[in-house]
Amino acid sequence: MNIFDIVPKQFFSVLSSKNHRVYVACLMELFKVYEQGSILGLDKNIARQAIIDYLDVNPLEEELEEDNPEEIETDSSLITNRDRANQILRRFEECEWIDIDVNNDYEEILNFRDYAITIIEALKEIANDSYYGEESEAHEFRGYIYTVYSLLSNDHGEYALTIDQVYKNTVAFVREIRKLDSRLKYYIRTIVDNSEIKDLINLLVNYKVELVDHAYRRLKTSDNINKYRVDIVRKLEEYQQNPLVMEMIANEYLIKNGNNPQIALIKANKKIDDIIDIFNSISYIIDEIDNKNKVYVNTTIAKIKFLLSDDENVITKLSRILKYTGNSIRRNRTHKALNDIAPLFNINSYQQLSSRSVYTPRGIYKHADAQYLVENNGAPDRRLQEEFYSEFETNYSEEVIAKYLRTYFRHNASIRASEILRDDMTDESIVRLLYILVYAGEELDYSINPLYEKINNKRFDLDDFEIIRGYQEWF
Repeated sequence: MNIFDIVPKQFFSVLSSKNHRVYVACLMELFKVYEQGSILGLDKNIARQAIIDYLDVNPLEEELEEDNPEEIETDSSLITNRDRANQILRRFEECEWIDIDVNNDYEEILNFRDYAITIIEALKEIANDSYYGEESEAHEFRGYIYTVYSLLSNDHGEYALTIDQVYKNTVAFVREIRKLDSRLKYYIRTIVDNSEIKDLINLLVNYKVELVDHAYRRLKTSDNINKYRVDIVRKLEEYQQNPLVMEMIANEYLIKNGNNPQIALIKANKKIDDIIDIFNSISYIIDEIDNKNKVYVNTTIAKIKFLLSDDENVITKLSRILKYTGNSIRRNRTHKALNDIAPLFNINSYQQLSSRSVYTPRGIYKHADAQYLVENNGAPDRRLQEEFYSEFETNYSEEVIAKYLRTYFRHNASIRASEILRDDMTDESIVRLLYILVYAGEELDYSINPLYEKINNKRFDLDDFEIIRGYQEWF
């Protein structure tokens, strides 16, 4: 059936109007109250008050569009939130998101349309998938896998129903994996789209909280399916090897397949094969997600280090030249840009070589008896060794970061990024902050909590965040 035979054509206008943010927010508030109300519907007065309460807390930046453009324009200062709430309810009813009926007591009762409930649930799920917070319920991998494991562990004879439910939960699990993969790709794209250090750091904070804490790390630890996978696959293979069980499952597919037992059996086997294939390929899928996680983290750090590079760095100078050229081309000043940069790349040419030229004749090769890698206690080698270890210390290993945080955690259970940076916004402190984000949760026992405050500094305006000590022994 065509979706537009069910959903009216004006239905989506609520989502595409200039006030779509207000309408969606009011829909969510209204639906929250609706779900908590009577099964028979919601009193219109209560519905109106829910929208008024929202508008009181979140004033409109601009007035809603008029229901009828031909009506005489009203002074916005005379419009109350009650008027706006009535206008919003009227719009929802006209676009057939809701029905308002009158009961036997002459009370107006509001109910959502069935398809509207489905759309609202989808909008809520989308919002939860991209929101990091305590109420987020996105990426519940373990729930689906444990349900599959429980269904197959209980032998109650309803084999066809069991396979159908196992298949649905497996597909739902794969859907969550795909959503996680898509979200990872989004974060990887943001590296290219953002060239400001503050934006890249803020995105890394969001990534750690939204994806790593709520999905990726749980998939690798508490929601790890490997502890269930072998038992699930083994049980499904036992079903396939039992002719009586397969016959019982195939009987449920007879009507859908023209009462043909052979086709019904093929369909039953294919469904079980599909489930087994998914569980056997899980390791590969998780490896792919691992790789994308490493790509995002490593590329973000590399780009921030690049942006922090000294102005005297050759790569940075080339980057500035390319940026200038690109901006000039976008302003249709290609010829001027090429003329400006042409002198930078002129190299003098010589027609003949002389003893003072850049050419140096090849010398006579002589095999050296002494090898380079011999024990040498001289000062130059010792100095190089010290420089090597000094450089290693600046690599910000887990031990270095743990040692650094231990000084803060000794006196406090949490520390803010603003307290670490204070007035010290040097390149070294920024890179150290990056590695604190990278090691959070997975390598070291502490977590990140975003704060809706700014770290005001001459160099950057970063969003502040809190580093919260875990339960492990830090001292």
